[in-house]
Amino acid sequence: MTSPVIVLNEARRLQLAKKLEEYRGRLNSLRAPEVQMDTICKITVLERLLRDGLVNTWELSREMATNYGLGFDAHCFTNACGVIEDYCKTGGTTISGGTGLS
Repeated sequence: MTSPVIVLNEARRLQLAKKLEEYRGRLNSLRAPEVQMDTICKITVLERLLRDGLVNTWELSREMATNYGLGFDAHCFTNACGVIEDYCKTGGTTISGGTGLS
C-alpha cells in the first residue's frame, strides 16, 4: 500500500501561499502547540507542499508525531490534509466553513 500524496496544483500556488500566511497569522506564541494543532498541521502541510510540490502524508505524519509527541493530533493532521488537498483540486468548493481561498 502506498501513502496518500497531495500534489501541488501550480495554478493555485499564489492562492496557497496567501493561505499559508493567513494560517501563520492565526498562531499565538503564548498558546500551547496542542491547542493550535489544527493550524500547525495546515501550516506544515502547506509549507511542505509549496516547497516540494507534493506531500507524502504518511511520512509527514510520522515526522510531526516525532516532533510534537503526545501533542500531535492525528485527527487534526487528517483534516488538514483533506482541506489542503481540496484547495489543490477544487479551490475549496467542497469544504464547508472556514475562510476558503482568496
